Amino acid sequence: MAEQAYEELRSQIVSGRLQGGQRLLADEIADKLAISQTPVKEALALLERDGLVSGSARRASTVRRFEPADIVEIFEARMLVELHAVASGMAAGRASADFVARLNSLFQAHLAEVRKQNDEALVDAIRLDREFHEMLVSLGANETIAGWHRVVQRQTQTIRNFTLKSYSLERTEREHSAIVEAIGRGDADGAVGALRAHLTASRDAMLSRAPEELPVRG
Repeated sequence: MAEQAYEELRSQIVSGRLQGGQRLLADEIADKLAISQTPVKEALALLERDGLVSGSARRASTVRRFEPADIVEIFEARMLVELHAVASGMAAGRASADFVARLNSLFQAHLAEVRKQNDEALVDAIRLDREFHEMLVSLGANETIAGWHRVVQRQTQTIRNFTLKSYSLERTEREHSAIVEAIGRGDADGAVGALRAHLTASRDAMLSRAPEELPVRG
């Protein structure tokens, strides 16, 4: 029950249905999910561990609000993990032809969803983007680091709350394509450089968005 509550609340937070600063009352959530308050409280504690909720020890938790400094910190963490994973994985020969084919398949599926230009497809596009970056981290062959990265990824997508208006297909296509192509030709330096440029551009785009488009208070 706690796991079910955790998954449901996490999905609502990451998708933006539960927005930054929104109060989360254990009794109300329990009623909506038709379960007792104990698993809900356990779920809220797990979400606080993941950095998505604050104040789970009190009666009312809240969905975490991210400030600009949080965005900088999160992307710094992502760069440390993702750049290292790509560099070490390619040096170890783990970027096989099969890996590149699967990475490119994720990339193409992502683009196809964004091109549909509807909100339902956007949800799938964001999921595929997350899977693309998780696959890059899998090159590092370190499950401890990969698990930590998944938590940071969820924080990133909580901050984003993309809309069709704010999602840049052109930039996504250009930057992801550069990453896939560099890995495909075995160019580790090029892949790391392309990934660094992509994460930097994503961070800067997020920081530049209007306050009403981003659940950030700075």
